[in-house]
Amino acid sequence: MVLGSSRGPQIVLGADVADAPGWVAPTVALTGAASSALISPPDFSLWLVRGTLAAGSSLTWRAPHGDEVVYVSSGELELDGRICPPGGAMTIESGVECTVVARGDAQLLHYGPVDPEPQTAFGPVDPNGHGVHIVGPGGTYAQVEGPRDTRYFADSTCPTCRATLLHTGRACEYESAAHSHSTDEIIHVISGEVQLGAYRLGVGDTLCVAKDVRYKFRSPGFAFLNYRTDGSYQTVGRDKPPILEGGAVHNFTPVMDLR
Repeated sequence: MVLGSSRGPQIVLGADVADAPGWVAPTVALTGAASSALISPPDFSLWLVRGTLAAGSSLTWRAPHGDEVVYVSSGELELDGRICPPGGAMTIESGVECTVVARGDAQLLHYGPVDPEPQTAFGPVDPNGHGVHIVGPGGTYAQVEGPRDTRYFADSTCPTCRATLLHTGRACEYESAAHSHSTDEIIHVISGEVQLGAYRLGVGDTLCVAKDVRYKFRSPGFAFLNYRTDGSYQTVGRDKPPILEGGAVHNFTPVMDLR
């Protein structure tokens, strides 16, 4: 069941969605055993699949597909000898054909766009040299200070892809300002809880927000992942100019935990 409406934030409660055999992402072929579920609204521009890939099983991408990201919640994924560890992420750039294999059972969050064409609000992507980025738990850019832990696995600045995957959290009470983004986004709670108006999202719940929709949230402490398919501007005050988002542009610490 989807809470909310297409004109505002939409919520999918993870506990209400049962996993089924197979891998429900529309862009991959499964070899071996897995169970998964779609935990995003069926009419949204982005999708999120939660699932477990059994040890030795694999997912294969064939063109066409857009920029997709796989976050490894537990276990490991292998791509041609490269390892994505727990807490790391793989960005499979648009059109890339590849196969990833689970080393042991692997719990995954698999994100992608409905439209396979790369988003280009931040300029066209280079059509050549597409590949797969593997980033460890440290991220590419990070800001970790006091109760805040924010890190990017991708921030839409790569010449060959436009995906963003952001981990952010607070180990304290927090209330965001009312704001909007210039790009559709999927937020997935991985620890704590997020309160959005009358709704309370816990671990495993998903919030989908269309571009230019204003919202705010509060929390006693949380961490979530945020996926987008293009760079984004954030608007806070209606009378203030939009702010470009990203680790590099905000002078986050360059970690570059690349694998």
